[in-house]
Amino acid sequence: MIYVKGLQKTFRDMQVLSGVDMHIRPGEKVVIVGPSGSGKSTFLRCLNLLEQPTDGSIVFDGQEITAPGVDVNLIRRRMGMVFQHFNLFANLTVKKNIMLAPVQLKLKTKEEAEAEAMRLLKLVNLEEKADSYPAQLSGGQKQRIAIVRSLAMNPEVMLFDEPTSALDPEMVGEVLELMKRLADDGMTMVGVTPEMGFAREVGTRVVFMDEGVIKEENEPKEFFDHPKDPRLQDFLSKVL
Repeated sequence: MIYVKGLQKTFRDMQVLSGVDMHIRPGEKVVIVGPSGSGKSTFLRCLNLLEQPTDGSIVFDGQEITAPGVDVNLIRRRMGMVFQHFNLFANLTVKKNIMLAPVQLKLKTKEEAEAEAMRLLKLVNLEEKADSYPAQLSGGQKQRIAIVRSLAMNPEVMLFDEPTSALDPEMVGEVLELMKRLADDGMTMVGVTPEMGFAREVGTRVVFMDEGVIKEENEPKEFFDHPKDPRLQDFLSKVL
């Protein structure tokens, strides 16, 4: 589904990614962990070209999306992304936040988009918030709305960039629960998270990044129970 080859990213004179290779298969749940500044979020943002790689290639469903002339917006329609901060439009109701992109991009009529928005809100038990504004929601509710807003575009892949980092601890669970449901439904997911329990429970593969390279990757049980790389061993001893 997604083939990443030799991915590099430099900001001025700082090398953030140093030749990352990865193959993400349909239905996989790849969880990326590592210390701050390891390149995790930059890698994720390169996948849908929010960051333009300095070198290397990304092939998505047979199309090289790093090639010149690629329609970036078409790619982003097929890869939903959820950030640490919810990025909801404060002046629009919850329902209109969800309807906005499908209607503006003429993918759905207003009526179709409204029906889909209500279906998605029901999915996350927030249909009574349809006419509320973001300021009236808790952080956990805002993040669940941000996730279903991405789902309204019917993406083939969901990218999660530390979606629980900005939340109060008691709100983390409701967002992780929604992500688990998406995983159970077969959504292909690539996520950066500090939640090791989520990585162990939901991930089909856990990847450890440090200093812009992948140091180790494995299925969760082997990754957490028998880490081989000394840097990973040190990292896990501090976070588990």
